[in-house]
Amino acid sequence: MTHFARLRPRLTRLTVSFVLLALICAVVSFCSVYELSTWQFYTLWITAGVAAFFAWLLPALAFSATFVDVTSKGLVISRGLGSAKRSELAWSEITSISYSPVRGILITGNDESQNYIRGYAGQKAIAGELQSLLRGK
Repeated sequence: MTHFARLRPRLTRLTVSFVLLALICAVVSFCSVYELSTWQFYTLWITAGVAAFFAWLLPALAFSATFVDVTSKGLVISRGLGSAKRSELAWSEITSISYSPVRGILITGNDESQNYIRGYAGQKAIAGELQSLLRGK
């Protein structure tokens, strides 16, 4: 099996997560100047840790697990954390690949299943390359 490419979404999808992380750090930094009682100090740090976990770490891990692998056997589409959102399509199972500016790349299978790929840079070029690979198989 030849591995042609691993496509990843645009990094700008993490902009909100990084802004929230900066905001959490700014609030903790601002509050650390004041003398707080012990329970307030622990409450501040625990709240900041939980907020950073849900606002930054989980989206960053989900982003790192989102990709499309293009291989000689077909496509492996992984969306987010966990293997439940992972689909593998052989080239023989794919009937068409099309591009829409609104919806992204649409991959239609033999069983009329539809997979959308969104959030990638140069989606039109990616769809064109995938169509040429599909015709070549």
